[in-house]
Amino acid sequence: MNEEKLPTEPETIKELMKKIESLEKEKNEYLESLKRAKSDVLKIQREFEEKYQVIEEMANSQIIYHLLSVLDSFELAFQRNEKIDQGFYLIYSQLKDILEKFGLEEIETENKKFDPRFHETLQVKKCEKENCTGEDEGLIIETLSKGYLLKGRLLRPARVKIINH
Repeated sequence: MNEEKLPTEPETIKELMKKIESLEKEKNEYLESLKRAKSDVLKIQREFEEKYQVIEEMANSQIIYHLLSVLDSFELAFQRNEKIDQGFYLIYSQLKDILEKFGLEEIETENKKFDPRFHETLQVKKCEKENCTGEDEGLIIETLSKGYLLKGRLLRPARVKIINH
């Protein structure tokens, strides 16, 4: 009879403990690798969303910029024709509301000083007051074409007429 020698209980426990340690180490390596991969995926997803938002804003700004001429045409028609049907005012109002929902803001010009960041001077008028002061210099007296911001960034400057000495 050929009897195989079986490992003793302490030897078996020792081997099993080594195997458990090895498997525990392997598990931790896989877990760390998975955490890094998840972090990378989340980073790529954030970058994609940021780039997508920039592209969307650029596309919207192009469309909105071209729609500004429609707003200008409505406003010109309102100035020149008093008998325009009420429906046109409604269409104009709806268009303006939609554009405002996308972040369009009109640049204020009334009683404002000329600011080259937001205004473009098309005409200059000499001050006709006898006692013109420095405060009158650069005062906007007429808006020739409205200017607009889109989400706080200049889309089109307001074209204005200002006072000069």
